[in-house]
Amino acid sequence: MKSGCDWVAIDGFSSDEEYEQFLAGITEQVRSGVAIEVRVAKPYSGVDWDERWFQCLVGKDTWRLVAPDPPFQGVFKPV
Repeated sequence: MKSGCDWVAIDGFSSDEEYEQFLAGITEQVRSGVAIEVRVAKPYSGVDWDERWFQCLVGKDTWRLVAPDPPFQGVFKPV
């Protein structure tokens, strides 16, 4: 699934390094004004995971980024 920001759903990161590289890319999109970070309205689960939401300003779609917390591998999916 792609968005106006060319985001693709991720059902798990293969490593912490992959997650960090992905987060750096999203952070660069925020810095360049293509996307913004928005408040997490409803967390992915009841667990206290590192979760951030981003909105693409091109299509106005909002996606959640949940960091890996083994054995959970994290996700990046539309809200």
